[in-house]
Amino acid sequence: MPGFVIHIAIAKEYERKHKNEIKNTEEFIKGAIAPDYISITNPNENKNKTHYGIWGDWTSDNQEIHLNEFLEDKKVNLNTDYWKGYFIHLLSDHYFSEKYFKQEIYNAKKNKEKLYNDYDCLNKELLKKYDIEVLEEIKKYMNCFNQKPKYLEINKVEKFIEDMSNINLKEQEQLIRQKGMEGIK
Repeated sequence: MPGFVIHIAIAKEYERKHKNEIKNTEEFIKGAIAPDYISITNPNENKNKTHYGIWGDWTSDNQEIHLNEFLEDKKVNLNTDYWKGYFIHLLSDHYFSEKYFKQEIYNAKKNKEKLYNDYDCLNKELLKKYDIEVLEEIKKYMNCFNQKPKYLEINKVEKFIEDMSNINLKEQEQLIRQKGMEGIK
């Protein structure tokens, strides 16, 4: 749900706060953008697959992420920084839509709009605040507009980044393994 810059900001802040946990920054950030990047650049990989859930048409359908399916996937290894980044991406998408920005998403969908323009309006400020150097491979998928976002407020997005970067990945994994998606609602 969040744009690339928000995902990268979460990853950078997470690494800063959990210094001994992330060994390879580049792999962690690649994982943190992978679910969206893979589905954008590879026509054989849709968001249902990369996000372990149900995606459909964003403006009319509900999106679901099944983190328990992600954790059960044989290729996932949460001992690697790439998969930790992938996991924090999926967690961020879940919390973005189910907890933090539920009303904003509802309002955008009601107007048959997406949040992409809002991300582009926030990018410039977030890039500066979190000292983000945009990866070459995602530059063509993002913009920096000098406009006020329609649905998302910068302070709420920054609070979201702060909270998601404080999350305990091991604890989230255990909750999901014990109680499924109900464990993190």
